[in-house]
Amino acid sequence: MCSRLPSLEEAVVPSGFCAYALPVVIDQARSIRSLGTSDFLAVERGSASVIRVFDSDGDGIVDSRSTLVTATELNHGIAIHDGYLYASNDKIVYRWPYTSGAEQVNQVEGEEVIHSINSDGNGGAPYGHTTRTLAFDAAGRLYVSVGSNKNIDNDSFRSRIRRFNVTNADQFPLNFTTGEVFADGLRNEVGLAFDRFGVLWGVENSADNLIRDDLGGDIHNDNPAEELNRFKEEDAGKHWGYPYCWTEFSLPQPPGMGRDTVWVWPTFLDTVTDEECRTDYMTSQLSMQAHTAPLGITFYQYNEETPSDCPPNVAFPKEMDGYAFIAMHGSWNRDVPVGYSVIYIEMDENGDVMGEAPVDLLSHSLEAHWPDGFRPVDVDFDACGRLLVSSDGSHDINNYGGSKIVLIEYGSATTPQEKEPYPTSTELPATNAPSTATPRFTNIFLVAACQVLLIHWTLLLN
Repeated sequence: MCSRLPSLEEAVVPSGFCAYALPVVIDQARSIRSLGTSDFLAVERGSASVIRVFDSDGDGIVDSRSTLVTATELNHGIAIHDGYLYASNDKIVYRWPYTSGAEQVNQVEGEEVIHSINSDGNGGAPYGHTTRTLAFDAAGRLYVSVGSNKNIDNDSFRSRIRRFNVTNADQFPLNFTTGEVFADGLRNEVGLAFDRFGVLWGVENSADNLIRDDLGGDIHNDNPAEELNRFKEEDAGKHWGYPYCWTEFSLPQPPGMGRDTVWVWPTFLDTVTDEECRTDYMTSQLSMQAHTAPLGITFYQYNEETPSDCPPNVAFPKEMDGYAFIAMHGSWNRDVPVGYSVIYIEMDENGDVMGEAPVDLLSHSLEAHWPDGFRPVDVDFDACGRLLVSSDGSHDINNYGGSKIVLIEYGSATTPQEKEPYPTSTELPATNAPSTATPRFTNIFLVAACQVLLIHWTLLLN
């Protein structure tokens, strides 16, 4: 048992951690924002709503939900800032007056803050990536991230993070195309988060179907790398390479030159060189396994004292202070699935990445896919130092199975067991975290016990 609830079935976590699903029904959970110890907001894509999830009876277990706002095709983005709740669909950013922790929003219709987000510079783009991630900095500026229209566009007009001053409501709604281009050339920077130093970070979903004859032909299984990017203020307006360039994760050497090497995309070989990709564009802080699909990122901030209504000894350890935590939605375009997990990146005291490989925090015991369709989308820490994880599930004929909110906490007694790796087409970065026992080992024990009993009864009958 884990915090009086059953542990998440078939989950593998490092020794000392436990994970469980909250007893709340939710239809395609996307972005989440914690409001305290047992209260958070989530975008419910299935109902195009923002819901409040809370503890209704004060027993310390989040168990109830209510709908705060609904608007056409709300699907992912959410932010809370200066007395307002912000949410987005693919075209518009809305806001409603809201006090953090309030049980309801009194204004039914959302105020349009930004419009024309899906414009591609040529009359609009009705398709393509539809999430619009929202984030506010300490100065109150709103950042909106938009992904590409296609796998590989002709230019980067859509694939940017734009920044807006939203303090003057008399100017609303703002035209998206007039926003400051804070970061250019980002194929699909879904996850955004600020670290303790006020620096914005993002996780990049790179392109699919990579074939380049001089590098081995079909190399899509392990390339391009997904990316962890850092956007310092002094780099505002710079270009990060998409659609012209991509980052190597794993190629045979030769012709590969090692992880983090930047190459030109095959359709631009006549206009851009590999060397230009390496010198003329910004590069990532960390390369991650291709097709793992990172969608959410947050940073852990350790507190010596937690609120009095927190359960005792559940906060993540102090040693993880400043670490980045990332939700991996999982692959769709790889021969052997990868992702479907939560990882963390070790960071040093200066906010720089340490090491070359992420570490698994939550994964499935046997393979990447979870039988119930669990697919992590976003992550956020609550005031008790526990990690919330949203999942929008996997679609089948009738619904999205695996849609839920998972809570990961530290301090429970566990027995570490090594997770056996599932087969991949290339060797992935190894995790250095021991894992808890899984149903696989329990089943083996039960089978052996049954065999002993069968032999015993056979001897008695004879």
